[in-house]
Amino acid sequence: ISSNTVSKVVPSLIETGSYAYPYLGLSSYSNMSLVMIDALGLPQSTGAYVASVVAGGPADEAGIKGGTQSTSVQGLTKGGDLIIAVDGIEIKDFSELMSYLVLKTSVGDEIVLTVIRSGKTMDIPVTLGQRQ
Repeated sequence: ISSNTVSKVVPSLIETGSYAYPYLGLSSYSNMSLVMIDALGLPQSTGAYVASVVAGGPADEAGIKGGTQSTSVQGLTKGGDLIIAVDGIEIKDFSELMSYLVLKTSVGDEIVLTVIRSGKTMDIPVTLGQRQ
């Protein structure tokens, strides 16, 4: 556990006995291969590809899109958003997005996800929920 995580989580644990993790309600693939990137038709190899969103979750309510179209790779669906930045900070992969959420945000905060959807870049505000 990094010292940054400890300094964020421990005070809450001491004060309340728990820590409320920020929640987006989406899933992504980690360590995407070149075959996956090609099958998904992604315009770049960096970012967090949104494989699916949880119905009624913060990402869903904000309009983030997960993949819905079949690809040549079994179980891989294309058409989802590619998150390339959070609050103006470029991310390379899903783990960087999660690290940002844990270290820099709290439940109820509004963040802005920069996504590429169908070749167009857009900023989408999302209000974070609480992970159950």
